Amino acid sequence: MIVLILSHTPVWVWGLLAALMALGFSQTRERRLSSWRLLMLPLVLLGLGLWSMAPGFRVLPLSALVWLAALGAGVALLAGRPAPAGAAWLPAEQRLHLPGSWVPMLLILVIFSLRYAANVGMAFNPGWRTAPELLLPLALLYGGFSGIFLGRALALLKLTRAGAAGPARSPLWWSAGRGQPLSH
Repeated sequence: MIVLILSHTPVWVWGLLAALMALGFSQTRERRLSSWRLLMLPLVLLGLGLWSMAPGFRVLPLSALVWLAALGAGVALLAGRPAPAGAAWLPAEQRLHLPGSWVPMLLILVIFSLRYAANVGMAFNPGWRTAPELLLPLALLYGGFSGIFLGRALALLKLTRAGAAGPARSPLWWSAGRGQPLSH
């Protein structure tokens, strides 16, 4: 059964997975990037979430409201948090210095796996495409994950404000790894 599923998966899906993994791996290394590049991953995942839910929005408009509420909750959860320890705005370079973390890669793989499993399930059970008991939890998860990535980016963008030069002092759970403690 697994071989059948994998062999019938379109080639472009594997290309998408490779691109998402490249984005995830880029997050594992300490790096310096511009503000617009910081927004690239959240916007890609936001687009993927919208693409995943668009058919569900048409079938069950309530799923769009659930998705928006989850997006807002994810943004609110992280946008107000302090930037990760070691993150800093470098005014001379007009770039953010960010510590590496494996958490984005993990979340990217969870999102991809969720979408892949949902689509496989819908291929075998077409009735799932209109089932509120599937569409509403998917809307909640896709919206929430998109909000988490966007909220993190917004928290980091606060460093670019005038007077925000220097390293961040408060750790954020996102910076797990690299010997930094988790903070809740």
